[in-house]
Amino acid sequence: MVSQGVQEFIPLDKASLKGESPIGQTSRLYINELCNVPPSSWILIEGVSGIGKSTLAYEMLKQWKDGTALQQYSYVLLLRLRNENVHQQWSPSPDVPQLIEDCLNEQYIEPPEIKSILDNKGHNLLLILEGYDELPKGKFKFQMEVFRQLKSDFHNAVVAITIHPSFLYQLSENILFTKEIEILGFNKSSQNRYIEIAFKNDKNKIEEFTESIKSCPIIKQYLNVPLHLAIMIEIASSSSQKPLPQTITELYKSFVMILICRQSKIDILDDLDSLPLSEKSIFQKICELALEDQIVFDCDDSNTLGLMKREFKIEGKDVCMKSSSFLHSTIKKFLAAYQMQTEEKKVFKSYRNNRQFSTTMHFLAGLTELQESFDTIKFLGEHIFHLDQFHHLMELKNDASVSKVLNKNKMIEVSRISRAITLQDFYVLGRCFGLSSCSWKLGFTIRGLSSEHIKMFVSGFNDVMPQSQQQQHPSLEHVVFSLNPIGNEGLATFLSLPPSILCTISEFFLRAALMKNGCFKSNCLKKFEQLDALKIFLFHDNEFNKGEQQQLIDVLCTLKHLEKVSFSNLSPQECFTLLSQSHLTELELYELSLESVEELLISLTQCMTLECIELYQSPITKETVERSLQHSLPHCTLKELKLINCEIDSKTANLIIDAATHSPTLQVIDLSDNVIDDKGGCYIASKLEELLVSRPRPSPRLQLAGETRELHNSAENILQLFLQHNFFAKKSIEEFTGKLTQLPYAFTIHLSLQWKDYVETKLRHVEELLLINVQNDNLVLQTRQQPQHTYSTQAPSATNGTDKDDTGSGWIEVKNPRRGRPHK
Repeated sequence: MVSQGVQEFIPLDKASLKGESPIGQTSRLYINELCNVPPSSWILIEGVSGIGKSTLAYEMLKQWKDGTALQQYSYVLLLRLRNENVHQQWSPSPDVPQLIEDCLNEQYIEPPEIKSILDNKGHNLLLILEGYDELPKGKFKFQMEVFRQLKSDFHNAVVAITIHPSFLYQLSENILFTKEIEILGFNKSSQNRYIEIAFKNDKNKIEEFTESIKSCPIIKQYLNVPLHLAIMIEIASSSSQKPLPQTITELYKSFVMILICRQSKIDILDDLDSLPLSEKSIFQKICELALEDQIVFDCDDSNTLGLMKREFKIEGKDVCMKSSSFLHSTIKKFLAAYQMQTEEKKVFKSYRNNRQFSTTMHFLAGLTELQESFDTIKFLGEHIFHLDQFHHLMELKNDASVSKVLNKNKMIEVSRISRAITLQDFYVLGRCFGLSSCSWKLGFTIRGLSSEHIKMFVSGFNDVMPQSQQQQHPSLEHVVFSLNPIGNEGLATFLSLPPSILCTISEFFLRAALMKNGCFKSNCLKKFEQLDALKIFLFHDNEFNKGEQQQLIDVLCTLKHLEKVSFSNLSPQECFTLLSQSHLTELELYELSLESVEELLISLTQCMTLECIELYQSPITKETVERSLQHSLPHCTLKELKLINCEIDSKTANLIIDAATHSPTLQVIDLSDNVIDDKGGCYIASKLEELLVSRPRPSPRLQLAGETRELHNSAENILQLFLQHNFFAKKSIEEFTGKLTQLPYAFTIHLSLQWKDYVETKLRHVEELLLINVQNDNLVLQTRQQPQHTYSTQAPSATNGTDKDDTGSGWIEVKNPRRGRPHK
C-alpha cells in the first residue's frame, strides 16, 4: 500500500523521551531518528489498525538492507508475532536464543552464528517485535518470561515493539520504554498524494473521487488511516458498489463483498446474507474462525473467498506446512463481529468487557444498530464515557438513534483519557455533543491538543446543527483545555460556538494554553460577554505582559455569577479592577510584581464578597506588608489568606501574623513554600493563642457587609496554619507542638513531612495530646479538643479543590514538592 518509503506517507509523532511529557506540535520523524537510542533501549510504536505499523516494521528492515538507514546496527531482525514459530517459544519456558537463531536462518542467506551475538549480549542488534496484539490470547500470560530472558540474554540489543493502543496496558507496567512513538497516519497532503498515485494522476477520476467523499462526512474523518483510504478508493473504483459507504462498518462490509465477488466470479451481491449456498457455508466457517481469534490456520481448502492469504508454518527444521491468515486483522475483527450477531449474549459480554476488542465492538454497533440485547455502550463510571464509545455511535448512521442513546444520560463526562487524542476523536465528539440535549463535562489536561483539535470539535458540532436545532440544545458545564497549546486561534474557534452553548459554561480552564496578546479582539471579547453562567475561570500561566489582560478583566467583571478567576503577571491597575469591580469570592494570582502585590493587598477592602485569595511566585516584603496588609486585613472579609512561594522571610511572616490577629473573619493562613526560619517559627508559635482567642469583633463596616455574627469562641474561628516547606529547625517544631498542647480550642498546623519521625520519636510525649496525621504529603498536627462544627483540615489550593482537573487528568498526575513554579 505504501510503496515509496513510509516517511513519505506516514508522519510520526515526535518522540517522547523518557521523563518528558508529549505536549506540543507533532513533526516528521525519520526512521534513523526513531531508532537513535542507546543500547539496552526499548522503543514503543503504537497506532490503530491499518495505520501502518507493519509497513513501518518492514520499511525499517528494507532501509537497513538497502543501506539507507539504521546503519549503526550490525543486524536488524524482524519477528512477526503472528507466526507459529514465535508462538512455540512464547511459553512458560521460552528458548529465546533458539527463536532468534531460527529467525536469523529464515531471514539471512548467510546468517551469523548465534553464539557471537550472545557473547556480546546482542550489541548492535535491532530486534523488531511486530504485532504484539496479534499474539494468540493464551500467549499473553507468558510475556514476562519471554521479556525477562530477552533482557538477560540480549541485554545490549535495542528492541522495538509495534502495538495497538488497546494493548498498551499489558506492557506499560512492565517495561520502561526509552522512546514512545505514535503513528498518526496520513495528513492532508499525504492523502492527496496517495489518491494521485492510486488514480495514476487522472484528473477527472481524482476530482470525481474527491467530490464523492464530501457526501461521506464520517468516513472522511477516518481517511488518515492508509488502509481505510485504500479500501475507499477500491470501493469508489468498483462499479458494483454504489452508493459509497457512510460508516466504517459499511466500508468494511462493502470491501468484503468486493473481495468475495472477485474471488467467486459473482457479478452483483446485494448483501452478505444473500450469498450463494456454496459461498455461504465457506463464509460461515471463516466468520467462526475470526471469532475464535486465531491468527494463522491450517487450511487445506484453497477457496477462502479472497479474505485470506497464504502463509507457511515452519514445522521442524526443513518442513513447512501451508496455512492461511486473514488479509488484515481489521477484516478479521469485522467478520468476528458479523458472527457475534448470532452468538449467545454471554459470549458477547465477554468481548464487550475486554478493551482489546474495541474494534470488534465498533463493527458490532454498526451491524446491530445498538439493539438492546447488544449493549456496546458501557460506562466507565457513573456518567463517564470512553472515547471509543462515541466512535461506536457514529456507526448507527441515524442521527436520531445517536441522540436517543446519548440523551439517556443527564450528564456525560469525557476525561481521564489514557491514549493520544486524534483529530477524528474531536470531530466525533463535537458531532455527538451537537446531537445531544444533556449536560457535558470535558476535561483535557496535558493532552497535546492544538487549535486543529478545537476546529474539528466545532466542525463536528456544526455538521449536525440543522438536526440539533429541532431539539433542546446541550449544555457544556465544565471545559478544561489547560496545558494544551491551543493558542489564540483555538480559543477564537471554540468561542465561535453559538450563544446558546456558551451561556451554559460554568467552569472554563485555560491555564498555560499558549494564549498571548492579540487574542482579545472585539469579536472575541463579545463572546466572553455571552458566558452568563461562568463561575470559575482559570487563565494563569499564559503569555501576557502587564496590562494586556485589562480588556478581558473588564468584561469578566460584568458577569454576575463569576466566583473565582486566576491570572498571571497583572499590572496594579488590573489587580485594582479585579477587586473593585467584581463580586468574586476566590482569587488566584501568579507572578505579580512588587507594585502589583502592594496594590492587590491594599485593595482587599474593595471587594466585600472576597473570601479567599491565593498568591503564588510573587515577592512579598516587610515594607509591602507594612503599607498594605496591616491596614486592609482588619477591614476585609477574607477567610483564607494563601501566600505561597512568595519569598516571605521571618520578619515579613511575623508582620503577616500580627495583621491576622486583627482580622475578625480569617480562618486559614497558608505561608508554605517560603523562606521562614526559626526566628519566624518561634514567633508564630508564640502568637497561636492570640490568633485564636484575641480576635476582634466585626467592624460596623463588615456588619453592613453581612458579617454580623460574633466570631469569638465559635466553630468558624478555628484557624488552620499551613507552614510546610519552610526553613524551620528542631526548635520551631518543639515550639509548635508545645504551644498546640496548651491551646484550649481546636487548631491545626501543617508542616513538612520530614518532621514526622522527629515528632513521633523525640517528642513522643505530645502524641497523647495531639492528633498526628499525614495529608497531601504534609504532616498535620491537630489539638484533640473538638468543637461542635469543624472546619475541613484540607483547605482548597492550587493543587486540589475546584481545579483538580486542571492539574491531573488520570493520564498523568502532577506532583511537585513545592506548589507553583520557581519564582522568576
